[in-house]
Amino acid sequence: MTYINRSMLIKALIPTLILSILGCNGQTGSSVSADDALLGATLKTGLVIRAGQCSATAFKNGSGVHVAGDGDTISGLSVNCTTVTSDKANYGAYLTGIGGYGQYCVSTVAGLNKIGATVVTDPIPNNADHCLLSGKASKIAGKLAKYP
Repeated sequence: MTYINRSMLIKALIPTLILSILGCNGQTGSSVSADDALLGATLKTGLVIRAGQCSATAFKNGSGVHVAGDGDTISGLSVNCTTVTSDKANYGAYLTGIGGYGQYCVSTVAGLNKIGATVVTDPIPNNADHCLLSGKASKIAGKLAKYP
């Protein structure tokens, strides 16, 4: 009789788990690269797009957003992101999944990182470009602004 220990089983299942996570939504043509597709990967380059009003108040009142005790630090702001380009002039190609809004707020990931904000991947079904933005809402509002 052959016995498989826990360590061998874990090593055998890790590649399958990773492939399941990367392919779970069945979407193709995503602008978030395979290297960034893992849940929670921190982005350093690309564009961030948020539908709706571009203000600290609007960001704090976003669905699922947590506001810290200081009244300004937020986490979990839903945004779309792409690592394919940092060119704001091309952002229109990345509005898939957040359509139906009259206004969009756009910034580069690098610009948000410079003010201490963090963008992490959070792919969801039918929107592999979904990310979560965290940081000081007042500073984010100065960078994630109406465009054009």
